[in-house]
Formats: sequence, structure tokens, C-alpha cells
Amino acid sequence: MMQTILVAAPVALWLMAAIYLTLFLLFLKLAQGEPRHPIPLLMAGVAFGLCYDAVVLGLGAFLGDTKLLRLLSYPRYILHGAMVPLLIPICAHALDANKKVLKAVGIATAVLALLGVYTGCRTRLKALDFAGITRFIADTDLTPKWVGHLMPVLSVLPTIVLILCGIVLWKKKGRKELTLSGLLMLFFSGIGPATGHLAETFLFSMFGELGLMLWFWKFFLPMLWAFLWAFCWLPVKRTA
Repeated sequence: MMQTILVAAPVALWLMAAIYLTLFLLFLKLAQGEPRHPIPLLMAGVAFGLCYDAVVLGLGAFLGDTKLLRLLSYPRYILHGAMVPLLIPICAHALDANKKVLKAVGIATAVLALLGVYTGCRTRLKALDFAGITRFIADTDLTPKWVGHLMPVLSVLPTIVLILCGIVLWKKKGRKELTLSGLLMLFFSGIGPATGHLAETFLFSMFGELGLMLWFWKFFLPMLWAFLWAFCWLPVKRTA
């Protein structure tokens, strides 16, 4: 089973990239429509970061340990630092938080994103070959120790917020999608360490991220369909 997954890994990465690109373009289109709502734009940001991540990892199967792949890999860490905190305002809007809460969430998200971008900029990389894919990972010898300690916190914290907010929504409205999306992230991230397949952790995590986006899509589908209808139909109705 594991061997089959590893052989299919390059194809899976490009398939994920195609899915994320489709979602990014759709969310971006919806974000430009009326009535305006921040959720499509926030989700577009998450989809873009995941798409770039999958594309660079997919290119690792072709470019190998090259300067070009190293150059393309640095934005992976910077985008990851900027993208993950966006889960927090998405949760706030899903809970219909008031303006004061949204303002506080916005400030907290900006701080976390800036920290994430800074840690990404301070990360030093080294090449690692696995399953025919070359990817650049953090070089623990050259990267400052505080970066290595802070990066996991910045990654896990928004996921915990996602799960907690999802539990609140589950109790109030019976909507379990956000809780399941957060649990999927934690589950797939833990498969590698739990089974002793540490080298495959990045691949398992990507399946968790894909599950996250698909559950997000399911949760916000009624709202997104409303945006799509308003964006496509209302301009036609106004000109009629």
C-alpha cells in the first residue's frame, strides 16, 4: 500500500495543484462579486498557498537539486506562514462574529501572519530526495533555533482554533464540517510519526490539507452558491 502511494505521489501532487488552482480562481471570482464578503477572498488566499506548495513539490520530480528549485522553495515557507493564520478570520466569519471581535481577530491574524512570513524568511534550506521527489526542507543546522520552535506553533495554533470554533458551530447549528476539517489536518499530520514513516509526513499532511479545503467547500457551499448567483444573475437583471 505504502509503495503504491509513493509511486503515485508525483501524479497526486499535480492533481492537488489542479484542484487548488480551480478553487483559487473560483474563490477569486466570487470575491469580486456583489454582495461582497471576505470569506471567498480569504479562502482564495489559502487555496493559492496550497496550490503553490503542490506545484513546487511536483516540480521537484523534474528539476531535482537545482538552484531554480531552491529559489522556488523559499516562497513555500513564506506563503505557508502568511496563509495558515487566515483560518482564524474564516472561523470568525463562519461564527458571525460582531465587529469588535472581527477587528481583534484581524489584528491577531496580521501579527501571526507577519511572524509566519518572518520565520519563513529566516529559514535556511537543504535538499532532500524522497520517492523520486526533491524538496527543500529546513536546515536545522543553519536555521535559527527559535525559528524551529516557533514554526510548529504558528502551524498548529490556527488548526486548534479551527477545531474549537467548529465544535461551537456543531453544538449551535449542527454543522460539523469545520471540526472535521481541523481533525483531518491533525490526523494526517500525525500518521507519519505514529507509523514510523517520518519521511512521508509531508505527503500525508498534503492529503490533510486537501481534506481541509474540501470540507471548507462543503461548509460554505450554500453561501458560495448565493455569491455566484448574485455575481452572474444580478448584473443581467439590472441591465434588462
